[in-house]
Amino acid sequence: MKLYKLLFLAVFLSPLASHAQDGKEPKELVLNAQQLAKYSQSYKTPEVIHLRKFINTYVNARDKVEPGEEKAAQVLDGMKLDPATLKGKFIVYQYANIIGGGKGVSIVSQEHPEVILDFWVYKTDAQHCEVRDLLIQDDNRNIEQFKTVYKKFLNNKTLAM
Repeated sequence: MKLYKLLFLAVFLSPLASHAQDGKEPKELVLNAQQLAKYSQSYKTPEVIHLRKFINTYVNARDKVEPGEEKAAQVLDGMKLDPATLKGKFIVYQYANIIGGGKGVSIVSQEHPEVILDFWVYKTDAQHCEVRDLLIQDDNRNIEQFKTVYKKFLNNKTLAM
């Protein structure tokens, strides 16, 4: 496994919902105004905007995926996800710097929260981004707890990509 994959994987090994699995009943996540404002900014970043464009291109015109993004497209091919799921809305679950450059953007389908996709999106210059990879990893989230913790986000049509 290449070094950047190991670094990328490390970013996603500690899911935000872990606090919901401490033996207590999970509680819905509530962000204060400042936290919510910071979170909502992730949807306006070039990386997240480009990721949505990449997914749309993949679903609507697979043959038009850019050569540099083919690796991520091939991983999606192998996942055999329903195109309707990919056309649907996603929440940004995690957004973090990758040591090797770029951002780790983890997204979750609002309609199918069992679908979590961990992308490596690299900003090639001030104007352009490239989806360099998509990781497949074991997902040990308790989906029902996840739905409880992230209820407001899974039902929010404004904060979605």
